[in-house]
Amino acid sequence: MRPLKNRQRPDNIPNEQRVIRSKTGRTIYIVLLCLFGLVVANYLFGDYVFLRADGLVLRDQHVIATPYVARVEAVDVREGQDVDAGSVLINLQSTEILERLADLSTKRAELVAKATDFKVRSENVAQLLPLAERRADEAVNTIKQFDDLAAAKLVTSARYQEALKVSYEANRDRVSLRTQRQVLQEELDSLDEALEDAADAISKVEALYDNGTVRSPVNGSIGATVPSVGNVYRPGEPILSVYSGKPYVLAYLPRRYLFPISVGMEVRVSDGRGATFGTITEILPVTDTLPREFQNTFKPSDRSQLAKISLSSDSSFPLNQKVGVSRFPKIGGAREHLRDLFGAEQVQD
Repeated sequence: MRPLKNRQRPDNIPNEQRVIRSKTGRTIYIVLLCLFGLVVANYLFGDYVFLRADGLVLRDQHVIATPYVARVEAVDVREGQDVDAGSVLINLQSTEILERLADLSTKRAELVAKATDFKVRSENVAQLLPLAERRADEAVNTIKQFDDLAAAKLVTSARYQEALKVSYEANRDRVSLRTQRQVLQEELDSLDEALEDAADAISKVEALYDNGTVRSPVNGSIGATVPSVGNVYRPGEPILSVYSGKPYVLAYLPRRYLFPISVGMEVRVSDGRGATFGTITEILPVTDTLPREFQNTFKPSDRSQLAKISLSSDSSFPLNQKVGVSRFPKIGGAREHLRDLFGAEQVQD
């Protein structure tokens, strides 16, 4: 009989040749695994070794606001425009200030009228007082004469009483006029002070209002927000901003790091398109919450210490630009120098 299947003899099994696999796949796998480990380590512990901070490019800000309700009548500037100190920015109109000036002017007129009345009364007293003084002195002499006649019993009691009455009235008028003169002088002094205060208040309000003209306090540039004609602003509400001075970076330092950060340290500042170098000029003893654009969705909001970084003179970052601050500026500077060098050689070729 013929077998249905050829069976191999157990003592005659042929050697199996193993398939030699390429090492490329294993190498790629190991490299990817190492890269993944580096990424995870950098995410968890990178802040301990590398300086990676976020910051904003800022300038000294001067907020334009009014202490009164105002309506915008005219706008003479635009966003980003360079302005000089004292140049006209906008024209405002305030019914509140106009009413206040009218009230102050009315009160000042009332004070002037009252002071004029007191001056007239004081002048009358000044003219009547010498006559009252003379009358009182003559009355005193008359009483002395009546005393001598009364001692000699040459005058009746009725005439003597009448002389006493006249002397009393003369002295009363003299005392009354003297008192009025003193009181009127004090009142005039008080009115003069009140008039000076009223005039000073009117001059201050007029200087503050300046016919509704708002001028730039410094040399600088206008911010990104400019009011429109017809807008109404409440007291203290910002109308626009003027930025002056050299730009600097307000950096939010990392909360944990193993390297020293000190004043004078050179850093590299980049906004993704260009980069420049800066120097830490001040480490502020305050903390602040990271701005919303710096917050990470997967991390809770945290507070960071602030630092000021002065930029090099060739920096061209726009205002309020979000930038990144990193360490090792010398390495970055060498790379930029080599790139510029090779670029110059290519141009010469």
